[in-house]
Amino acid sequence: MRTKLLFPLLCATLLTVSCGSAEKETSTEKKAAPQVQPEPKPQGTPHAVFVTDKGKIVVKLLPEVAPKTVEAVIGLVRSGFYVKTKFHRVMPGTMIQGGDPNSKDNDPYNDGQGNAGNVLPAEFSSRKFDRGVVAMARQEAVRDSASSQFFIVLKRMSHWDKQYTVFGEVVEGLDVAERISRAPLSKDPRLKSWPVENIRIRDTSIEYR
Repeated sequence: MRTKLLFPLLCATLLTVSCGSAEKETSTEKKAAPQVQPEPKPQGTPHAVFVTDKGKIVVKLLPEVAPKTVEAVIGLVRSGFYVKTKFHRVMPGTMIQGGDPNSKDNDPYNDGQGNAGNVLPAEFSSRKFDRGVVAMARQEAVRDSASSQFFIVLKRMSHWDKQYTVFGEVVEGLDVAERISRAPLSKDPRLKSWPVENIRIRDTSIEYR
């Protein structure tokens, strides 16, 4: 009698152990994390697109000339930092300057004093300041003081060579920049080169071409 009872119990025990192992394997398989594929590296050259009240300006970025500055600008553009900033300084037919977060408010007297909360190391190069060049603005007395403000050159400015970090060149919309440069200026002596017309950046993006 005992022998007959022991055999079914032994089978039942073996069956239970077998089932438990199968459950553990299944559970282990379920817990296995899926492999995450890395995002493909963008192909082409980065371009910063600025949609302004006067039209679109496309800047081809030059990481081979100023890698750290280009990286910073891409981050600012993607974050929407420049949206609603305005071109707060213009020199007719010569240059336009923007990128100051202070220009988002209605106080013109603090325009030109803002930044992105950090400073960038100067990356001066042999790139000449010809028409269409885009560079970072900085304090004249402080070499490493660029942050977010930038300017677009509309004619050859040889005395700016090797004085500012060139990080791009306009490949589309230079006529837009030209129109912005000829906006009427304030007659207030404290607002030198400040346009009375609010010309803002409406939208920004990074494209690879």
